[in-house]
Amino acid sequence: MAEEYVNKAHFDEYAKRMDERFDHVIERADERFYSLEKRMEEGFAHVNQRFGDLNQGVNQRFDDMNRSVNQRFDSLEKRFDDLRTMLVIMYTPIALAILGAAIKVLFFSK
Repeated sequence: MAEEYVNKAHFDEYAKRMDERFDHVIERADERFYSLEKRMEEGFAHVNQRFGDLNQGVNQRFDDMNRSVNQRFDSLEKRFDDLRTMLVIMYTPIALAILGAAIKVLFFSK
């Protein structure tokens, strides 16, 4: 078999058919590649949409939590203001009594 002689016409025909087959393979590979690329783009678009939805949900939760924390801090600030007012009201008579006693001792005792 190795001794068989292939003439130029047969070899040219063989080369032509091989080129046609490779062209066909390249076309099919390109079609599959573009199909895969299109599916990937659709998948990424879906992922981006889903991420956007999740991101919006997370942002909403943080906003709600921020509002809740601000309300609690406002409530705590009001309690401190009320406590400060109560302390002033409680200690004013004591401070006046001490001041009165000091004035009495300094000026009216002998």
